[in-house]
Amino acid sequence: MTRARRLLFVSTLAVSACASQSDLNVLYGQGLKAARKDDWETAMKDLAQFTSAACPWVHPDPRCREAYLALGRGHERRGAPAHAWASYDRALGMPPHAKDAVVQADAERAHQALVDKQQESGDRGPILLRYRDEVPEEYSLRSVTISVDFTVVVTRDKNAGELHSPDFLQLFSGSFSPGGHVLEVETVHDCKAGQSVPCARSQVRRSWGFDTVARTPVTLELRGYADAGDDNAPAQPTVELTKR
Repeated sequence: MTRARRLLFVSTLAVSACASQSDLNVLYGQGLKAARKDDWETAMKDLAQFTSAACPWVHPDPRCREAYLALGRGHERRGAPAHAWASYDRALGMPPHAKDAVVQADAERAHQALVDKQQESGDRGPILLRYRDEVPEEYSLRSVTISVDFTVVVTRDKNAGELHSPDFLQLFSGSFSPGGHVLEVETVHDCKAGQSVPCARSQVRRSWGFDTVARTPVTLELRGYADAGDDNAPAQPTVELTKR
């Protein structure tokens, strides 16, 4: 991405953020208020919209941690421990960290509930994992590690650069029990030598909850890309998930 394109991208994001800030305030306020009243249907709807709009970027809204904590509680109440764990895990990655021990206990409780739930019998279904790296040319993908339900299923290091491709590449296929699951991704990007744009070594970790249905194929597409940096700051790699 050229310097001019980055500046245009940042400006576009700023305008979009200003235009939608009032909506984000409403979603966050209504969501937390509903959660305090145990109106979880409203809370989950509003907070899911808030986190989708305000929290995917490298620099999320400061309120994202509290929103993810509320989502974690809501997912637990509806019996979805995989999504609860992913929400707590996302919250742990955001400041402030003074109460991390409490959140870690929440995550461990959701983890155990997920393990217990997956012991239930049921017809399994296929899962296909695909990956595409779209970060700017100044970066070089050094490694990708992907886990499903806390077990590593993909490790790419020496040949990780092959994933910088215009097409999604298949990395894994397997059969899993129906219900909720957890997907975790860790990536490392280094800077190529001789680049004329800002660059900084990057380590990214992201997690998501997802659901499967018996005998129904699921494709999970992971896309590595980069948020444009402010002013002279380097672009910052991140990862997003699309379920198909």
